[in-house]
Amino acid sequence: MANFTRIAEISPHWNDYIIKVKVLKKWNEMIVGGGDILRFLLVDEHDEKIPAKVSPEIGLNDDFDFNLHEGHLMIISGFIVELTPPPSLFSENNHTIIFTEDTDLHASTGVHQDHYMRFKDYTDIKNGVYNSHHPIDLIGYLDGVEEIKTVNDHNFRLAPGKKTSRVMFTIKGLDGVTLECKAYEVLADQLYDKWWYHGTTETFITMSDWMVYGEQRTGDLKIKDARGISRFEFNAEYQDVYDFSAEYFNDSDGSVEEVVIVSP
Repeated sequence: MANFTRIAEISPHWNDYIIKVKVLKKWNEMIVGGGDILRFLLVDEHDEKIPAKVSPEIGLNDDFDFNLHEGHLMIISGFIVELTPPPSLFSENNHTIIFTEDTDLHASTGVHQDHYMRFKDYTDIKNGVYNSHHPIDLIGYLDGVEEIKTVNDHNFRLAPGKKTSRVMFTIKGLDGVTLECKAYEVLADQLYDKWWYHGTTETFITMSDWMVYGEQRTGDLKIKDARGISRFEFNAEYQDVYDFSAEYFNDSDGSVEEVVIVSP
């Protein structure tokens, strides 16, 4: 039986690791000069996360895109570990796994958790407790969604003048504290469409891997998506959602009848 290394224990000083992980996220990122980087977010059985990406060698993207999928458990070896620069931190771990032509992938089995989110306190967010370099997870009551707009995409640095969709929305915590949030591109369209379709029901939202940012004009701390890595779900079938809804409404059991289940 292989001796699996915990994600928290890997470093650039050694490359002979074998890890057993679940693929949490998978997305493409465009790069200057053309082409894409295929990125992943991995988690092990100790709930420790680490980003991964495919080496830019020709032809590797297609291989890893075909063999690695969100939700799959994998045994992985033969990769490189590098330090991650702050702008590219996709977890609290400051390392990144690099998949190369020497990387081996094997499907595995194991226990699947409902989710791997660690929800943050709204007051702590507003007080600047959390590092803005890596994403955080949130749960809340969806308090309002504004009309979707087309705006200049200031985060797209490959060419000037690109337009994108943006939607602003507000979430509320159990202590009544609210957070202003915004989403762009496809995520904005998805959130707006689901809100429009289910807006007459009480909606609780879970948000995985979103960023804290400071509003330039006011200095207020708010939430925005981290592009490809960010996800959301309305009224997910998680015990955390049932517990949150029960406490939010001061209900006795937070049963599933309190929420409407919506597919992601």
